[in-house]
Amino acid sequence: MAFLFPIVFISGILTVLSPCVLPILPIILSSGIDGKKQRIHGIILGLIISFTFFVTLLTSIVSLLGVPADTLRLTAAAILGFFGLSMIVPGIWTGIQALLERWFKPPDQLRSDTNSGFGGGFLTGVVLGFVWTPCVGPIIATVITLGSLESFSPTLFLLMFTYAVGTSIPLYAIARGGSAVSARLGWYRQNQVKVRQWFGYIIVITAILIATGFERAFQAWVLDNIPAQISDPVTRFEERFGIDDQLLNLEEEAMMGATLIEGNREKEVINRNVRLQDSPDGAKVPLNELLQGCPFKDCIPAIDDPQFTSLTDADSWLEDDDPLFVLTHHGQTKAYPQRILNWHEIVNDWFPPAEGEELETPIAVTFCPLCGTATAFERRVNGTPTEFGVSGKLHNSDLVMYDRFEGSLWQQVSGEAITGPAARRNELLDPLFLVTIPWSEVKEEFPDALVLSRDTGFSRDYDRYPYGNYEANEDIFFSVNNQDDRLHPKEWVHGIKVNDQAKAYPESLLTEGTVINDTLGGAQIEARNDDGIISFRNLDNGEEIVQLRSFWFAWAAFNPGTELHQ
Repeated sequence: MAFLFPIVFISGILTVLSPCVLPILPIILSSGIDGKKQRIHGIILGLIISFTFFVTLLTSIVSLLGVPADTLRLTAAAILGFFGLSMIVPGIWTGIQALLERWFKPPDQLRSDTNSGFGGGFLTGVVLGFVWTPCVGPIIATVITLGSLESFSPTLFLLMFTYAVGTSIPLYAIARGGSAVSARLGWYRQNQVKVRQWFGYIIVITAILIATGFERAFQAWVLDNIPAQISDPVTRFEERFGIDDQLLNLEEEAMMGATLIEGNREKEVINRNVRLQDSPDGAKVPLNELLQGCPFKDCIPAIDDPQFTSLTDADSWLEDDDPLFVLTHHGQTKAYPQRILNWHEIVNDWFPPAEGEELETPIAVTFCPLCGTATAFERRVNGTPTEFGVSGKLHNSDLVMYDRFEGSLWQQVSGEAITGPAARRNELLDPLFLVTIPWSEVKEEFPDALVLSRDTGFSRDYDRYPYGNYEANEDIFFSVNNQDDRLHPKEWVHGIKVNDQAKAYPESLLTEGTVINDTLGGAQIEARNDDGIISFRNLDNGEEIVQLRSFWFAWAAFNPGTELHQ
């Protein structure tokens, strides 16, 4: 594993060649324009220390302080903005600098040189190390991921430190170069205050961009639209070496000693403070297509400790035409009312063990109200049981989930990892057979089913649909690809795929008792409605086909060129 260190060191140096460094360049340049070398030393030292500690220990720090990581990031951006403001208003800058020198300088330096700028530079570097998102390669991406899991090892820490030192060398050269150039410019000496104010405005703007997430959007745009040899030199450099086995060893070292079994369930690895891994590296979708549906992750709370009730009890508050999502797995049937999932979108549940097994099965049942899609999966990431939550993001108006193992983002309709380590591993959650039927049919067809209780631990009005007349009108709240006007956008369809060929069947054509024989992807298939339960089967191999019930616009968005049964 030792050979990773020189690779990471060079990667740090190459990071500065990436456009991702642009948001912090004005701050680095401004650190030396007045010729104070101590300020440059302070900002570089602060950057190295904070970048190393925050990346490897952030999750532990967040858990200790009990505040979300986003809150710390916003606080750091506010401090950075205040530094910019103090450069615009010289009086503020002078007072802050004097105060910081008392905090950060040794007593003998404080007596001999009270205006070296080291303290202010150091704090600026600490803030930068926390808020800056560089374009990293697979090695540091692995370190960041393991750090987000509270998985620590000396190797992780040293790798991060080595990378930070490598990154800081060219940044130091840039700062010293700016200082040398400004010292030789007579114009600068005559307009020193104005130049500092200009840099102050740039730093304030940078802080705003960081606080609002625009600097990450800029990074995503760069990596999506600029050739990789220019936009991502680090990854291209690291990919020249056979590092996959070394990264696996790194993960095993960091995760060593984990408990695997708790009672009759596999040990879940759950980190609800995990950072969303939304780096463009390995992303399956353009990041500019990920839209913010609500302000932050878990803004719509998943149900992590679901309680269940009997059909008799549920009948007191469910109406006969209420849709429910029914899952039968390993001999147990559970029904999840849409009126509850409208408000939570994800239920992290457990089902009985498979035949011959001893441990219960972790299951996620999900629903996107905007697309009308209900799906169920085994909730395992890289083989490890974990929870899923609402990321706050949407793609094609569909729920984007995140896992609480590594923070990768997942497409709800397909169960595909679209960003993060899971996307780089090309992970795909195996779908389960979930049917959507009204409450009246649930009572008749599944008399032994358990029903998700309204005792969710949250205060929500489960008798109210939160989206008005959304299901009936033509409005789509967020932009989608491949809009197809062959049907009303909100018409219900049942979509299937056979041999990579997609086809949608309008629900209006699948009335009770209907049987449709068709050909798709070179296979003979059968669609039928038995007692209100719609199913599809591949007649060539006898296997049932997992279907997706959704609004037409959603099926068309994710399946451009889909066939349509008419």
